[in-house]
Amino acid sequence: MQKHLYLISGLGADERIFANLIFPADYKIHYLPWISPLPSEPINQYAARMAENIQVDGPVVLLGVSFGGIMSQEIAKQIPVSQNILISSIKHSNEKPPYYKWIKSLGIQNLPDQILYRHRSLIVKRFLNTETEWEKKLVNEYLQKQDYTFTRWAVNTILNWENQEVPDNLIHIHGNKDWPFPIKYITPTHLIENAGHFMVLNRAAVINQILAEVL
Repeated sequence: MQKHLYLISGLGADERIFANLIFPADYKIHYLPWISPLPSEPINQYAARMAENIQVDGPVVLLGVSFGGIMSQEIAKQIPVSQNILISSIKHSNEKPPYYKWIKSLGIQNLPDQILYRHRSLIVKRFLNTETEWEKKLVNEYLQKQDYTFTRWAVNTILNWENQEVPDNLIHIHGNKDWPFPIKYITPTHLIENAGHFMVLNRAAVINQILAEVL
């Protein structure tokens, strides 16, 4: 029976972040693109709509990076999933750093776009730990997007995400120098040393070894 692996990128990213990953030959690889959120759409409703694009016969594995990891867990509540793999993400709301609560309580996420997102490049580049020129170019392209509708929805969704359900078949790969989701609050199944939030690209060799073991 054919096995299927669906990839979900992080906030603002696309399928190019998976360019350096290698998957077992017996898996058919799919990229699950983000869809436009409805106004104030709850994450479970959004996940159900994304899950409609997963129509296959056979076992389904989800692999999500950052916000994609959060979404993969919500999709797994909607459809049967044989395995869930998180990269640079969190698996329950207790793994969010405390300052996320401060941001939420202060209402910083509700500031106008021109204040909150238009000048976000320095913060984003710092948090992603980019290393190569290609990675920096990729991030710059992501930052060129001027429609902040999805970004605003995603940020609010992350800040308000509540989850305590961690399935037994979950693999959590994390770097010890991740800024958005600091390792001090995370208990991953696999820890990669000297790796930041963009490790899906610049630590792909190590991640590929783990994928070869767990898939």
